[in-house]
Amino acid sequence: MRQGLASSTIFSLSAEPPAAHALSEPAEHAAFDAATLVGASSRLACTIRKLSAAGAMLQLDGEVVESEALHLELAHGQSLPGRIGWTEQGSAGFLFDAPIDVIGTIARNLAALPAERRSVPRVELHQTICVRRGNQVEFTRSRNLSQGGCGFETDIALQVGDAVQINFDGLRPLDGVVKWSQGNLAGVSFDEDIPWQMLMPWLRQVQQTPPHHTRMAMMNEPNGLIPDKQAIRLDAPARVREGVRWWNVKLRAITPQMVEFETSAPFATGAQLWISLPHIGGGPASVIESDERNRYLCEFRLPLKPRDLGLIANPH
Repeated sequence: MRQGLASSTIFSLSAEPPAAHALSEPAEHAAFDAATLVGASSRLACTIRKLSAAGAMLQLDGEVVESEALHLELAHGQSLPGRIGWTEQGSAGFLFDAPIDVIGTIARNLAALPAERRSVPRVELHQTICVRRGNQVEFTRSRNLSQGGCGFETDIALQVGDAVQINFDGLRPLDGVVKWSQGNLAGVSFDEDIPWQMLMPWLRQVQQTPPHHTRMAMMNEPNGLIPDKQAIRLDAPARVREGVRWWNVKLRAITPQMVEFETSAPFATGAQLWISLPHIGGGPASVIESDERNRYLCEFRLPLKPRDLGLIANPH
């Protein structure tokens, strides 16, 4: 794990500007990225608590005038024109004149640092993820992600020190330890940091892809892709691997020869996959059909045994 004090600044992929009520009080020892508000005849040092494509929440000591034309100068030299939209007890909302590329801003910051100091900051990210603790598995929603850990919502009663595995679509499975748990929220520290060379292209892809977390939460629909009326209908989390990338899927139906699942992954007909099935391990399969509901129908290379099919349908 990385050592030393990391920035607490949050970079958001949201298109909305940070609101005055969006953040709680910063932690006592929180450190934020430094910046400067530049006017026609003034310069005011500030720090950035949160930055999105539409604006930034700033922490500052001096007075600022709402609606005055300003530039927000970031530490790596990027200058963003805009104006103050609101002020509240040492905080201010800076609204950009035009949307910015948040991932591009992070990339500029990384490029300005020596290679040994490059690290991706905490990114606010609402995605469907799969959380595993022992035999407990749930699909839930992430809150943020950095190279060293993530925060997420959960219905599992996680305890500090629990070993878990987190699965984001398109990334390798991430093993880690629960560092905090409060209500239905938890934070995990990864056993190994995600290399920034891997995380940055993935974040860029996420930024360009619409979210799909609502679709995967739906219950099974009666008219599936498997034509067999004897197919076992399911609503169970699983994972699929294509090459080196893993994806979260929701199993919808299964027979000894075929499996139907739902996912946000863009699989092509004929794609060769490894399907990890609950309770029995997994096996190779190929995509033979898909539809507009993000449903995929795959054919197993080797048919499932009746006993394995029974374990999936009746795990208890």
